[in-house]
Amino acid sequence: MMAIRLTDEQLKRAQSDGCVFPVRILDTDSAATVRETYEAVEARQGKDVPELLSVKPHVLFKWLFELGTTPTLLDAIEDLMGPNILLTTCAIWPKDAHDQRFVTWHQDSAYFGYDPMEVWSAWIAITDSHVDNGCLKYLPGSHNDPEMMHEETHDPQNMLSRGQKISSDQFDESGVIDVELEPGECTLHHFRLAHSSEPNTSDRRRVGILFVFCPTHVKPTNELNSAILVRGKDEYGHWNRDPLPEHDLDSENLKYYNDFWNSYVDPENVSEAERPAAAE
Repeated sequence: MMAIRLTDEQLKRAQSDGCVFPVRILDTDSAATVRETYEAVEARQGKDVPELLSVKPHVLFKWLFELGTTPTLLDAIEDLMGPNILLTTCAIWPKDAHDQRFVTWHQDSAYFGYDPMEVWSAWIAITDSHVDNGCLKYLPGSHNDPEMMHEETHDPQNMLSRGQKISSDQFDESGVIDVELEPGECTLHHFRLAHSSEPNTSDRRRVGILFVFCPTHVKPTNELNSAILVRGKDEYGHWNRDPLPEHDLDSENLKYYNDFWNSYVDPENVSEAERPAAAE
């Protein structure tokens, strides 16, 4: 297993730009194995895949939890936030060849409840992720500014659940950077960093897996308040505990997930303004 620690230069960039990439988490063979495993789930589950893989799928699939707790990944996360780490959510983001779907400019912090917003996402490429197949785009430094206003378009081609977007008059796109990654590399970005992605115009598929982490002193501010302690100690107890997956689609975890999903989509439980929107 490769040892990964962020350099002083990378840590300075994380503070100033709100992002660090590329950080190699897996070798290419391991990334290919993850892709094969994911695509086998797609083939097996069919139409149920979006519901199973959009919020907390790591409690259902042991291979996903193992990916999210890869020591090389947690080492990098520890460098950003310290030794006591919670994994709060996970999502898989596929774009097929010539997929016209896109992700508008947005900040995940506008829809998820954390206090303080000391939260980082790790987006792991299990295919290549380049400009032509719809890689992530960042607006460096936007995490240091006040949160921007979002509007909800409900565009069916938008991969975000409500088509939320930041209007273009709120920031200057001249500083935008493309986040190009090879299989097994990841990008780390602050939860308030503005980001987006374009359609896939290539003949290649693009798949990324997102994990969201916060230190244990951070409090949840809505009803979606469960997490897994993946490193260190939790001396605060702000979060309920998600179950660990013993194996894929364990019956008890599946019941837990279904109950969670019903709570997630229930407007009586979490208001539309508070409900987290799936975040790339």
